[in-house]
Amino acid sequence: MPPQVVLQVDSPSDSFAPIRSPPPLFLPGRRDSSGIRLHYTATLRRFDAGIMELGLVYTPVMAIPPQETAFVLTGYCTDKCTQLALPPSGIHIFASQLHTHLTGRKVVTVLARDGREREVVNRDDHYSPHFQEIRMLKKIVSVHPGDVLITSCTYNTGDRKLATVGGFGILEEMCVNYVHYYPQTQLELCKSAVDPGFLQKYFHLVNRFNEEEVCTCPQASVPKQFASVPWNSFSRDVLRALYGFAPISMHCNKSSAVRFQGEWNRQPLPEIISKLEEPTPRCPASRVQSPTRPTVVSIGGSKS
Repeated sequence: MPPQVVLQVDSPSDSFAPIRSPPPLFLPGRRDSSGIRLHYTATLRRFDAGIMELGLVYTPVMAIPPQETAFVLTGYCTDKCTQLALPPSGIHIFASQLHTHLTGRKVVTVLARDGREREVVNRDDHYSPHFQEIRMLKKIVSVHPGDVLITSCTYNTGDRKLATVGGFGILEEMCVNYVHYYPQTQLELCKSAVDPGFLQKYFHLVNRFNEEEVCTCPQASVPKQFASVPWNSFSRDVLRALYGFAPISMHCNKSSAVRFQGEWNRQPLPEIISKLEEPTPRCPASRVQSPTRPTVVSIGGSKS
């Protein structure tokens, strides 16, 4: 944390920190030594730090078809929200925690200004849901009113037979970046999701194209509707296109979970006219040729 910044503890005596971890394996001889180390000070710092959620709202309207190896979903913190909620001098991001569930493979957040992507806030091209950490940024990223923050997640659902919808369950999906910044503002959540009305138009279109009874009745849940989609090339391509052009519902929320005043439904996607170049892979293609015959190795014994 920058030396002029502190994360304030509101309670004068006690604080409660919920910890989420996978079920223990109860392996004999294993000792769990995980924990939290806190550094605290009574010295007043110049700035209080804040934590803001970027990315996608936890909702089933954002879904990944089955048998996909690199399906991308994107969430937006729009210029309208940052213009309204950030102070004139802006904020400064110094740390970031990327987060998906089990099918996430890549996460990136980019800052855009005046329609042009300017810099990467944080990215992980080899993301694992089993290793998540709060990373200090090598360079502090300043976000000004009117800027856009774009968070994209790439998923692999190659081993699934049904669509994976967004939600809180571990078999559902998320696309989030928890950014740590200063000075603290009222803005705690700046996320988006596709407009639900346009998603219903997608279900109706797939129904007509396939001449099948995809459930589009109002009382059916979105997960049930996705479960009835026949996943052919048409339904996949149209869903991908829908997420790329349909208007979004913005969540520009205070810490009280109340949205900032304004119209946030059916908002247009931010217009990006210039994108950053994709980074060159650091690992060159392997030149080692595969053996002509398999090598059998006996663990604990001799090589044969």
